[in-house]
Amino acid sequence: MLELIKALGLGLVVLLPLANPLTTVALFLGLSGHMSSAERNRTSFIASVNVVIIMLVAWYAGQLVMDTFGISIPGLRIAGGLIVAFIGFRMLFPPPKGHHTPEVQSKSEALQEEPETNIAFVPLAMP
Repeated sequence: MLELIKALGLGLVVLLPLANPLTTVALFLGLSGHMSSAERNRTSFIASVNVVIIMLVAWYAGQLVMDTFGISIPGLRIAGGLIVAFIGFRMLFPPPKGHHTPEVQSKSEALQEEPETNIAFVPLAMP
C-alpha cells in the first residue's frame, strides 16, 4: 500500500508542472468572462477531455514520433529554448500599432461579426 501511495505521489508531482493548473485556471477565467455558466462548464469539460487525450497520445506515441523524425532529447531542448527566446524577444519589441485606416476598420468590423471561438483546445488544453 505504501508503494502505491509513493507511486501516486510521484505521478502527481510529475504531472503538476506539465498540466500547470494555476496558470490554466487564470487563463480560463480571463477568457471565459463573457460566457454563461453552462458554456463555461462545457468548455472546461471539453478542455479536460482534450488534456487527457493529449497526455495519453504523448505517453504512448511520443517516443515513436521522435524516433520517426530523428529528434533527440537535446535537440528538443534546444528547439524549446529557441522558441522561448523568440517569444521573449517579441515581448521586448512589440509591433507598432495599426493606424486608423479603412482597411483596419473593415477588418475590425469583420472580426466582430465572426462567431465565438472555442478556447477548449487552444489555449487551454494545448498552449
